[in-house]
Amino acid sequence: MSTRLIISGCLGRMGKGISRLVLLDSELELVVGIEQSNSQGLGDDLGSIILGEKKGILISEDIKEYIEDADVVVEFSSPDATLKHLRIVSEFGKGMVIGTTGFNEEQLKELEGISKKTPILISPNMSIGVNVLFKIIPQLTELLGEDYDIEIVETHHSNKKDAPSGTAKRIAELIKNVRRDLVFTYGREGSNVQRKKEELAIHALRLGEVIGEHKVIFAGNNEVVELGHFAISRDIFSKGAILGAKYIEGKKTGLYTMQDVLSAKLSG
Repeated sequence: MSTRLIISGCLGRMGKGISRLVLLDSELELVVGIEQSNSQGLGDDLGSIILGEKKGILISEDIKEYIEDADVVVEFSSPDATLKHLRIVSEFGKGMVIGTTGFNEEQLKELEGISKKTPILISPNMSIGVNVLFKIIPQLTELLGEDYDIEIVETHHSNKKDAPSGTAKRIAELIKNVRRDLVFTYGREGSNVQRKKEELAIHALRLGEVIGEHKVIFAGNNEVVELGHFAISRDIFSKGAILGAKYIEGKKTGLYTMQDVLSAKLSG
């Protein structure tokens, strides 16, 4: 039986990519595409926009009208829209995959609370490669120890709204879980900005059409160790989101991540 999906933010960069892969996947069924009320695509056939042929899949602003027919909602939109949709999803006990970034602490607390009523998979980056990086970074941080300065550099396209990226924030959190003395800083400016030992600096670059690049640099003891991930196509994120949707369907309530998907993939 097919997993029935709703794609929210279906006309965005990520939404279009996920919609295309869903339409081409025999194990998945796309119920509806969701967009904001001022979108010019409302009422159009999503298949026509994505594949150039009608598929009978409308673009709507009303997720509640279709939620009963779906198993999982895949959400790549804004924090406010995501939480609005999540409240509806939880009413019906459906699953949700969240790739939206830019949540503040209050929003994350609400999201965590809702996960007690419905299964949620959330990740700032759905790429399998990045999530392997997440797994490696704490071990590398511990092995290198306190003698190494650490900085993070992330680069994205010029239209990305939030900075630093959710992926960079997650990398920083993983490092700080090991090196608890570190303090986050963001870029540098001024005439007296000599690096402090406890700094964990994050630098955000916004250039052209760059999909996503992340580098973690460890420097000390006359050597530099650098880990990096470079996205060549957005399909890596779309494929990860689809893996997440297949994983979360039918799961018990709770908060899941792509690390859970990786573990299931390895054990399966």
